Amino acid sequence: MKKVVIALAVFAAIPSAFAADFQLERLDAASVCVKADAPVPAPQPEPAQVPQDVVNRFQQAYNELNTIRTNLTWVRSDLDRLESRARQISQINYHDAFFENDLRRMSMDMSNRFFAMQQAARDVQNLLTLAQKDAGLNKQARDIDVMAREILRETWPGIEDAAGRLEWTVRAAKPEVIGYNSQWTAMDISRNARQFADQARWTSDYTRQLIDKTQP
Repeated sequence: MKKVVIALAVFAAIPSAFAADFQLERLDAASVCVKADAPVPAPQPEPAQVPQDVVNRFQQAYNELNTIRTNLTWVRSDLDRLESRARQISQINYHDAFFENDLRRMSMDMSNRFFAMQQAARDVQNLLTLAQKDAGLNKQARDIDVMAREILRETWPGIEDAAGRLEWTVRAAKPEVIGYNSQWTAMDISRNARQFADQARWTSDYTRQLIDKTQP
């Protein structure tokens, strides 16, 4: 009799065990569903890679301005020296053919400088259409801006004023003494110096815009 009771108890426990296992399986499935339904964070887009051609264009603009700035070192002193010679020629009333030659060379030199500055200004302006927000480009833009400001600081008022003084000293002298063509040549030098300064101012404006457009 005792064995029968024990057997009945074992058979009664079996359905409970299966039921418990079934509940555990349901819980595991529910937890899996909850994890699957949890929101997955969207991947962050990588910053756009700056094309190498754009980087090279920025570097080219910097190199142009650096060359112009380097070649400005002695321009003001050369203009002052010519103005001093013109004053001496006028005072002693003596014609100096070498002065006319030096004046023509300075005129050609200032004309070439103006065209180089004009081209550099265009190149910097064109960078505004290529600019994109990037730390590397922003650093390049700041370097370009430093060079543009140095050129402007050297040009105005220094070189522009020196060229203006040369023009008025030559124009005040007698044409037969200073040279009949010297007055026109001095006017060309002064005009090119003013135009050079204008291009330098515009370039400096462009470089400040370039910094803003590349700021990350």
